[in-house]
Amino acid sequence: MTVGEGLRLFTPEEATRTLPLVSRIATDIVKENDRLQALLPELRRARAPNNGTAADLERIREEVARSSARLEAYLDELLEIGCILHEPTGVIDFRAMLDGRAVALCWKIGDERVAHWHQPGRPHVERRELPLSVAASGAVYEAEG
Repeated sequence: MTVGEGLRLFTPEEATRTLPLVSRIATDIVKENDRLQALLPELRRARAPNNGTAADLERIREEVARSSARLEAYLDELLEIGCILHEPTGVIDFRAMLDGRAVALCWKIGDERVAHWHQPGRPHVERRELPLSVAASGAVYEAEG
């Protein structure tokens, strides 16, 4: 799966309109990622010599595989919408242009709308609020003049 290539460009307004669905997917991703993270230490313990049975190990491997498959399906759903998972804590990026440069509009669980951006590939903690002209109109991509 090529992440980032071929994704559409969004205005903040367009990205915000996807949030009813995107927020449900992001919530599912957070829950599934938490489930997977809880399974990994179990898997390590079951793999250790003299720790559990082959049946225990197989059961945990199957749970990890199912959890990983669900996560992959959620990521595919985001790609179908045109956005990508930035962090498994529920941070989603939408490609956009701002002042003539490519940026990532950034939304995280709890945000009411898409109103932040950051440089592509940078952590979401570096996100900044969109300029008022962009946030208010939702249609302004590039600075005039």
